[in-house]
Amino acid sequence: MDAPTEPGFTASALERQNRRESNARTYPRRIPLVLQSAQGIHVTDTDGRVYIDCLAGAGALALGHNHPVVVEAVQRALAANVPWQTLDLMTPLKDRFVQDLLESLPASFADQARVQFCGPSGADAIEAALKLVKTATGRRGVLY
Repeated sequence: MDAPTEPGFTASALERQNRRESNARTYPRRIPLVLQSAQGIHVTDTDGRVYIDCLAGAGALALGHNHPVVVEAVQRALAANVPWQTLDLMTPLKDRFVQDLLESLPASFADQARVQFCGPSGADAIEAALKLVKTATGRRGVLY
């Protein structure tokens, strides 16, 4: 879904980003790109230049951008009108995912495994890891 870009679009879009977005963002200031499309490990900017994406969506795109299997699964879910954000509530899709995940693990591990769903910020993952350490060690404090 490439939107057409006029000459000078990249510079004006970056200027708008600089004006509108928080100073908390860091790396975009050092990478002056406006990305238009992506496939696999490649991203293409609005000037048509192709780059290898070494960021991989901050680790969220282990299979690359727009992997056909992922795209097909998302399209199937969209067509089924599944709820997308249910926090910790159960859905049939979540139930199947957990079942498939546990079945992919060695049985001796899967029998004792518990799944923790974390939010996208990383803070939930750190909190869960700290709780796991405390539970596993029986200690109340953690030095970090």
